Amino acid sequence: MTTPMNDPTATAFLRDVRHPLLVLHRSVLAHLRARHEAEFGPTSPGEFLQIVINGSAYRWLTPFSTLIAAIDDVLDDEEATADARIAHAQAVVDMFSAGTRDPAFAEQFLPLLQDSPEIAVANGQVAQRVRDVARA
Repeated sequence: MTTPMNDPTATAFLRDVRHPLLVLHRSVLAHLRARHEAEFGPTSPGEFLQIVINGSAYRWLTPFSTLIAAIDDVLDDEEATADARIAHAQAVVDMFSAGTRDPAFAEQFLPLLQDSPEIAVANGQVAQRVRDVARA
């Protein structure tokens, strides 16, 4: 990102990117669940959620899940600071930009783009919003 983000830009970006992030997260979980079930047999949604939350195999997904929850919190909290909104917006940009992406996340996430057209399309929606805000 070339210039620091201001609060109105960060807030608009968070509102705009929230839904594409949810779609991407849902697509990743559906793909991971299908892969898990292919190996271990049918799993209820609740059982799979527990596996994701408590299992080490999916720990790489935690920062993504946490970021989405944090975005909801900062957008819903009337007392949230401009710095908090800007920090969350920057965290999204960092997570979905090649130069700043966490290597542990990238190692697990990037191959999914090749494995699943749904994940690739959903990622494209997030990436477009990240590119747009980075240019602003």
